[in-house]
Amino acid sequence: MPKYVYYTNCINSTYEAITAMTERARDITYTTLLQHVGIDTLLDTFPGYARYPQQGLTLKNDWHVSYHKSRYEGKRCYYVRHSAIEYIFIKEE
Repeated sequence: MPKYVYYTNCINSTYEAITAMTERARDITYTTLLQHVGIDTLLDTFPGYARYPQQGLTLKNDWHVSYHKSRYEGKRCYYVRHSAIEYIFIKEE
């Protein structure tokens, strides 16, 4: 069961925190992101995307989007870079 929840994005963070996170990031696959974040959380964070390709554009098929694993302020995180904005997910406590 996914355990990571939306926490913040780069617009609501600091330059230092985002730079540290992105410099140590590793690219991951959409499938890996889903294992940790989950489709419902992603669709809540990115409304307007379809769940299935037959319904329209999915997050997975949007070429503006990439997926990453890193640390944000000392906590393991997963983040989605969507049109040059990082959306950060941390473990639910």
